[in-house]
Order: sequence, then C-alpha cells, then structure tokens
Amino acid sequence: MKLLAALLTCAILQSCQVNNLGKKDKHTLYINTVVPAHKFLKISTENASTFSIDAANKSSNTIALATDTSEIIMKKGKKYSLNIGQKGSVSIKNPSGQEVGVKLKVYNHSSKIIQHMDNL
Repeated sequence: MKLLAALLTCAILQSCQVNNLGKKDKHTLYINTVVPAHKFLKISTENASTFSIDAANKSSNTIALATDTSEIIMKKGKKYSLNIGQKGSVSIKNPSGQEVGVKLKVYNHSSKIIQHMDNL
C-alpha cells in the first residue's frame, strides 16, 4: 500500500512540472501540467496585479479557459493569449471525465504566480 502511495505521489509531482529552461525569458513562467477530470486550475498573482498568459490544449478533450468576464473553449493545438487585469485570475476548466494536458506561459507579471487546483 505504501508503494502504491509513493508511486502515485511521484506521478503527481511529475505531471505538475514547471519548466524554465535555458534561453527563455527569466521573468516568464512556463507550466506544463495535467488538469484531472472535473477539476479546474486557477492562476493569479500574489498581489492581484495584472499579467498575461498564453495557453494551449495538448489533449483532444474539451478545456475551457475562463476569466471573470468570459469563457473560451480551447481546441487542440491552438494557442490562446489573454491579458488579465487588476485583481483578475484565469481558470483552466476540465469538465470531461478524463485528465487533460495544458501548456501555459505566464508573463508580464510583477509578483509571484499562484496556482490552485479545485473541483468544478
């Protein structure tokens, strides 16, 4: 049982990797992650300041990219760019019954990026 828990923990940690490699802008956060079924990933800043985000759906299942004022259904392989205002956030929603992969680039931010996963 302990072995199963250890393997599950390793799988979760690997799926939530953060990439910030080599020649990429050091003020940009690159996130490659999996959003589990019926969950959402919320991205915001620690001081509620503005930021920009590029998002791409890496899976064939439906993902919704939602802000306080709009919601976009993301198609596989297309890149979506948003500017998030003061006190704003963006949520990557997974209404499907399977986990989905998403690639994010967060930039133009002046404080720490906060990530929070929760149920829909």
